[in-house]
Amino acid sequence: MKMNKTIRNFCGMLALVGLAGCSGMQTAIRAPEAPKDRVALTPELRRLYRDAAAGSARVEALDGYADLYLKTPRKTAKAYCTVQLHRAGEARLIVTAGILNWPVADMLIRPDSLFVHDMLNNRMLVGRNSGRNLEKILGVQAGFGQLTETLFGIAGMPESENSIESVRQGSGKVSFTVKSVGGRKVLVIDEASKALEGLTLFDTTGRKSVEFRFSDFQAQHSGTGEVRVPREIDMALYRPEEPDSSHSLRVVYDERVINPENLTITFRKPSKAKVVNLDEVERMPWL
Repeated sequence: MKMNKTIRNFCGMLALVGLAGCSGMQTAIRAPEAPKDRVALTPELRRLYRDAAAGSARVEALDGYADLYLKTPRKTAKAYCTVQLHRAGEARLIVTAGILNWPVADMLIRPDSLFVHDMLNNRMLVGRNSGRNLEKILGVQAGFGQLTETLFGIAGMPESENSIESVRQGSGKVSFTVKSVGGRKVLVIDEASKALEGLTLFDTTGRKSVEFRFSDFQAQHSGTGEVRVPREIDMALYRPEEPDSSHSLRVVYDERVINPENLTITFRKPSKAKVVNLDEVERMPWL
């Protein structure tokens, strides 16, 4: 028992040392600048919008490995992560950190709930899926949809062509300003590849709230044919109380399988772990 505690404390020390060593790293790159020249919404541009929306809908599940980079006004951190994800269902993240890549957390993220095995302290944290609780375990106060879009690297485009308010075009890019639930979106699409490269969300007051950038696209086979997916994904969140700063999360994939057959996300509660209400926990030891 004493030896197990000593090993756990040693693993925790290595994980924290590894995260502290990332203080100088750069994380998010902002979304590509939207074209300046306003143009009419032609049938060709309508088709481009439809094609980009259809491409984003083809990715339903993912199984892979990625580096996660977190940056806020107060801290920076890096971790290595196993990612399993169903777009409309749930996500499992196994986070490792430190110079020896020790596993520090096993997380099951559902639209309405969170389950986190804190391996450093042998605790089972259970709570609501809220922005505040996601910030505790991942460092960013994102919603479930924002998190899954960041992990997938492909944002959903549920708005129809009738929601398009304006179009700008130039340098091989087209930006669509679209009316959406809760405000507006600006989507930047590459004309040649028909890939969504940037997405910015604005609330009803016109304040920028979320920004995505997708880059280093790779062609990969999936159950629905070949798809082009970004290797690097950046998300930046802007808070009303911190208008001049952002909280950002970058995901860089080492490898992954898109739409793997029969992907089953299995999460087992450790039998001897102490159950703790996540709402009552202030912060995690890996952040």
